[in-house]
Amino acid sequence: MKTTILTFILAISFVSANANSLHLIDSIRYDFRHKRRFYIGFDGKNNIVSSLNIKMFGLQGGFIYNSRTSIYVGLYNTYDNNTRNIIYNPTAASGVIDSNTVYEKYGMGYINFGIEYIFLNSKRWLLSAPVAIGIGAGRYTKQTQREILKYETPGIKPLEFGVNASYKLTWWLWLGAGLGTRISLNSTHTFNGPFYSFGLQFKTGEMVKRIEKVLKKKN
Repeated sequence: MKTTILTFILAISFVSANANSLHLIDSIRYDFRHKRRFYIGFDGKNNIVSSLNIKMFGLQGGFIYNSRTSIYVGLYNTYDNNTRNIIYNPTAASGVIDSNTVYEKYGMGYINFGIEYIFLNSKRWLLSAPVAIGIGAGRYTKQTQREILKYETPGIKPLEFGVNASYKLTWWLWLGAGLGTRISLNSTHTFNGPFYSFGLQFKTGEMVKRIEKVLKKKN
């Protein structure tokens, strides 16, 4: 239910942000007729799975057209951490794990293909809307400290969309945040849920371009 509400809110936000442009598809087609520029970068986000906050890291690369529309491929994976749900805790205090505690952990990894459209790019702000579809597998582990009781790797086909916002502190350093939701297109809905990101963004691409300009002037 929470995922449905968040999906609805994000959809309304996206439509409202583009209310002054009824020809979004035409704008994207227009961008694709312009020169493209390759980019690559790291990406990270926090995923909510079964009320747990699961951290995910990824590598993303693709092309951006007309400095507004980009298409990309992303490779994402969660790393094993101590985020877990306690299922049964007969001999330990609340929130404490001992050798008899039964708990569950989640993870996932997938590759996705996406498109992102920048609908605002002002002096200080950049707002964009990414949409991506992928294929991969989830990971579910039910265990104690002594043994694994159950381990499953169900296939997932995640559809993700959201909104990203960046505040430009300087030309090389931005403050970014993102919010979105993930919906599985197959029968495995355990890994559905919202995701979010927040942190500093170092504009390495712009740094490289400025260094190249300086070197060209010296030559």
